[in-house]
Amino acid sequence: MPRTVLAMPGFTWPPRDTDRNRILYRLQVVVYALVTAYFFVFALASGALVPWAICTVALTATVVVAVGLLLMRAQRRAAPEPGAQAASPPAGPDPAAPAR
Repeated sequence: MPRTVLAMPGFTWPPRDTDRNRILYRLQVVVYALVTAYFFVFALASGALVPWAICTVALTATVVVAVGLLLMRAQRRAAPEPGAQAASPPAGPDPAAPAR
């Protein structure tokens, strides 16, 4: 049966750990944090509802992007290093192998 729903390329969570994604996520964290701070100060000064709403949405976006950055860092640390050798298999017969 043919697939009727197309896959959405490029949308993965956690994001793939690439140099491009790391740069973009770091840039997003800085920009979103600045936007959050700006609207927070504006909301405190004006007391209006709209700046508080924008500040809340910007803070949420900052947290989501920061979590994505942390997940990418965790992937990078969990991945084996390119020069590292794989662990050698244990000496002797494999206990899980079927008997002959």
